[in-house]
Amino acid sequence: MTNGDDSPNGRSPQARGYVIASRVTSIGMQMAVPPAIGWWIDGQLNTAPWLLILGAVFGFTVSLFELVKFAKESAAPKR
Repeated sequence: MTNGDDSPNGRSPQARGYVIASRVTSIGMQMAVPPAIGWWIDGQLNTAPWLLILGAVFGFTVSLFELVKFAKESAAPKR
């Protein structure tokens, strides 16, 4: 590339920043959306707080796996 890019995958620093911001936002949404859906369904079915708790556990578990995957990719040596 002619723009002085030194990244191994050909992305500019701004593009890498957008990718990281997108991944972090996605992890945050994975933590927030399942409990919110559980809370809403609990209100509809009058089962509070069970589906909220189930959504929180599910969201935390999924986001933890994504966070570990993101950390491994970030820590991998660049070629």
